Amino acid sequence: MQGYQVTPEVAGLSGKRRLLRGLLSGGLFGAIEVIGHFLWPSMFSGPLAGFFISAIIFAFLSVAFDARKFNYKVFVSDDCITTVHSRYQRSVRKNEVKMVTESEGNVLLPPSLRISKYGWFGTWLWGGIWIPKALPECTAIRDLALSWKDSAKV
Repeated sequence: MQGYQVTPEVAGLSGKRRLLRGLLSGGLFGAIEVIGHFLWPSMFSGPLAGFFISAIIFAFLSVAFDARKFNYKVFVSDDCITTVHSRYQRSVRKNEVKMVTESEGNVLLPPSLRISKYGWFGTWLWGGIWIPKALPECTAIRDLALSWKDSAKV
């Protein structure tokens, strides 16, 4: 069994990308608060300035905790790929692979490989294994997962 460490730096989570993720999450949080203030004034009472301050705090906290999400280990064996985070772990076995997709990345997420034992909707709900393309062994892991997917169809 081979193990690989994924860190925010390896995952491609640069300072600029973290700032954009924080601005987006804080902006969405603030927009939801403002909309709630106008739709349910009794529930969201208080000045609007307080909502913007809480949106800034939310953005700061989301950036601060973002690094924990991109700090984990990937273990690859002949019949299983496992990621071990600080609070949970996910595994996909050889006979369970249903989806192997590659992403070219965007402003918020770096290029990556996603392996899942669910279809696209199940992956959206329950997640899968996320491996950044910057990891040197990513192509070998992709080829292994694709061979498992192809053998599961037969």
